[in-house]
Amino acid sequence: MTQLCRGAVYRYFINLDERGCFYADVRNTRGRSIFEIKGFEIFEDGWMQHRSDLAGLKQYLVHLGLMKREQNLAMGSTE
Repeated sequence: MTQLCRGAVYRYFINLDERGCFYADVRNTRGRSIFEIKGFEIFEDGWMQHRSDLAGLKQYLVHLGLMKREQNLAMGSTE
């Protein structure tokens, strides 16, 4: 079970990014959303520098206890 946890890859999906609107979510290995970003607060607070800042987002998710440092975060694809 520990091996599965360490190799887990969470996916970050940008669902809407247009005309001042931003919505994204992070999904676990089962495809369930574990975190949502609505608006620009995460950028204003300094956790993420830009919309594709996976390092900043992962640091925030680890801070919140939603991910472990040894787990991976990658961009998701809707295709």
